[in-house]
Amino acid sequence: MLAGTAISGLCAYAYIAIGTRAYGDEAMSPIAVLWTFWAISVALFTFPIQHWAIRKISIDGHTRGVGATVPRLALVVVSVGAVMAVAAGVEGERVFGSDRVWWPVLVFLITIGAGFVGLQRGVLAGKGRYYAAAANIAAENVLRVVLGLVVATTVDDVLAFAWVLALGPVVAVFWPEAVRLPFRTGVRQPVLGFLGGLAGGILIAQVILNAGPLVLQGLGAAESEVTGLFLALALFRAPYLLALGMATRLTAPLTGLVVSGATATVRRIVALTSAGSVALAAAAGVAGYYVGPWIIRVVFAPETDPSATVVAFISVGSLLALGGLGLILVLIAQHRSAAVQITWLAGLAAGAATLVLAPGDQIARVVTAFVTAEVVALAAMTATLLVRTPAAGPSAEA
Repeated sequence: MLAGTAISGLCAYAYIAIGTRAYGDEAMSPIAVLWTFWAISVALFTFPIQHWAIRKISIDGHTRGVGATVPRLALVVVSVGAVMAVAAGVEGERVFGSDRVWWPVLVFLITIGAGFVGLQRGVLAGKGRYYAAAANIAAENVLRVVLGLVVATTVDDVLAFAWVLALGPVVAVFWPEAVRLPFRTGVRQPVLGFLGGLAGGILIAQVILNAGPLVLQGLGAAESEVTGLFLALALFRAPYLLALGMATRLTAPLTGLVVSGATATVRRIVALTSAGSVALAAAAGVAGYYVGPWIIRVVFAPETDPSATVVAFISVGSLLALGGLGLILVLIAQHRSAAVQITWLAGLAAGAATLVLAPGDQIARVVTAFVTAEVVALAAMTATLLVRTPAAGPSAEA
């Protein structure tokens, strides 16, 4: 899983670097916005569906419960994708700098693709096929790099490069058996409430982590500042991207600990995760300040790179988000999706208040709000898990 995720992360950087070098900072601004929509789709569907499927199959011992829910999941994914596409179309001129109809079409395709790969990876990992799941994770961004190189060297239109982002889930054709599920058998599963709460919390977490460029553009910042912030986020999300892949391997063991009633062990995991993420965030802030801008220049070759202070804030927030991901997995194992949503709502509220009230220019307010939101969410989840850790596992129905 680590190797597959590392390859995926490196290829994600390569895709961005290829586009930045081929089309320039300003032309890549719509890609930064589309990337944000992709991150939102991953939060809404890929992560929740994947980890619900892993947990469900681990408890049930079969895929019938997952399969019985697929038609309703598909309806939800398609409906949300349509709503997001309409919203992107209405605000196309302001958000993408263009009213071309293909931008909302891409938003729709990215959304349904995120739901599909979430189901596929969840089934693969739930069956214990971790090598296949890792290959699936890696292949999505490998395909983007290969197609991106072809497009960037042959087509002088950033919209064509955006299509490459949407085509990543096509790699699903290599694992068709993972979605050959008994769609119409099994007991009706009360899953949408759990997934809704989890998706809401994960969405908020991902909005906090990824929406900085979109917020900054909405505040009227220069295109170069938007792209600079996007590149800083892309660089320092590396540990988070690696952890997302490893999380696929951790959900089943954590579920086993919860179901077996290993309360003391779960508490130790929570305490170590929280303390470790704070320590790593402090070290990352120092490293980000002194070497972050240089790394951005080497990797992405932007025309304008973000300041050392901005990079330091982004590195701190990104490492705190890593700890937050670990605590989300514990809450998933405990079947506490409402707690995921409430704690990240607290972080979002704190970040929004900071964005409005903090002094400084636009980019300073955005990065300060980012760090504030991550601190509050991490603290809220830690308190929630240490105050009440269930001594026995939840119902097998998820």
